[in-house]
Amino acid sequence: SQIIPTWFGMVFVVSFASCLDVAAISIDMGQPLETNRELATVGICNFMSGLTLGFTGSYIFSQTIFTYRTGIHDRCIGFMIMCVYMYI
Repeated sequence: SQIIPTWFGMVFVVSFASCLDVAAISIDMGQPLETNRELATVGICNFMSGLTLGFTGSYIFSQTIFTYRTGIHDRCIGFMIMCVYMYI
């Protein structure tokens, strides 16, 4: 019975943080992002992570900005990060 309020709290916090992350990435890049598409992607990934007992992806801001600022504009970085996480 105490799980339901905790669950709603987590959904709110992660949703709000994801909205702020997308806005911050857009500001840092200096170009508008498709907010609905970005948030849908985060939601789908968080849902899949939840099904596999993983963590939510509310840390996307720092990782995205890091790869953007280093000039890496290839999707292979995501695959490499996934492999490292699976190895750990």
